[in-house]
Amino acid sequence: MIRPIALLAALVLTAISVSSACMASPGRSMAFTLRAYPDRSDVQFSLRRGDSPNHGMMSSSFDAAQLSGLDVATLRGAGQHPIHFAFNRDAGRVDCDGSGGNSVASGRCTFTQDAGFADFLAARGVGRPSFEQAYDLTMTGATRDLVNALAQYRYPRPNIDKLTELAAVGVKRSYIAGLAGRGFTPKTLDELTEFAALEVTPEYIDALARSGYRGLSGEEITQLKAVGVDPAFIAALASAGYRNLSTDELEQMAALQIDPAFINSFARVGYADLPVDTLVELKALRVTPEYVRSLQAQGVHPSSADQLVKFKAAGLDDNGKR
Repeated sequence: MIRPIALLAALVLTAISVSSACMASPGRSMAFTLRAYPDRSDVQFSLRRGDSPNHGMMSSSFDAAQLSGLDVATLRGAGQHPIHFAFNRDAGRVDCDGSGGNSVASGRCTFTQDAGFADFLAARGVGRPSFEQAYDLTMTGATRDLVNALAQYRYPRPNIDKLTELAAVGVKRSYIAGLAGRGFTPKTLDELTEFAALEVTPEYIDALARSGYRGLSGEEITQLKAVGVDPAFIAALASAGYRNLSTDELEQMAALQIDPAFINSFARVGYADLPVDTLVELKALRVTPEYVRSLQAQGVHPSSADQLVKFKAAGLDDNGKR
């Protein structure tokens, strides 16, 4: 059984941890750069601590409206002009002052923790964030509403780091409610984080249901999404004669990119209607129709696809020799 999700989940959570660690550590002063794009409302906002361009770096795209007080016209204008703006969220506020023009600005920023939000988290049993944790919560967009939604839908209470992870992958009340509306609530916060990181949406669950896959577990859903199973893939396999497959079979075929073209290529050399397990073995061992033809050209004629698999596994090359 091919199980890519465990590795993928580890990579997702590692990426979240790295992303958080790479954010510009808050301090009394941080350097910022700002860049506007032609014909776009978003701007690239970067923060760094220290003199090195890559030291404690955070860089992300934001809608200009999220940077309170930013005059985009001034930023885009010719010459140099004073630039002032603030990035304000529940957990804290980043205030920036500098100068810019010609769509580029730079200067210094300071971070202020929101004491009210810290009190709220402490009262809800999440914990009281440190200055650094408050900064991470600010930059990932953690909110009171997210904490309240987790409680309303009976998720385990997060600690501060887990709340930061959830916010970092975009979990919001609407997402939690959408899953619940389909009768689905991930059992753990890690599972909810996985869902969001893999972009398992309520619409994706609906699409699986319309394709005949209802009542799946969270693990089954994440496994399918991780390897790219969607209604189009399910329909393509059905058109090739592979209907009502189990989720394990779908997962394996998607992970190995076993599609109608691969299936039909073996039918053309005499191996049609192969079981899923055999197709998986053929693809995993990199058995190709060209390999079959080369054996046949040497007078070797495997009687079945299973024999083909045995030949390949035994190291029989395309000249019919070991």
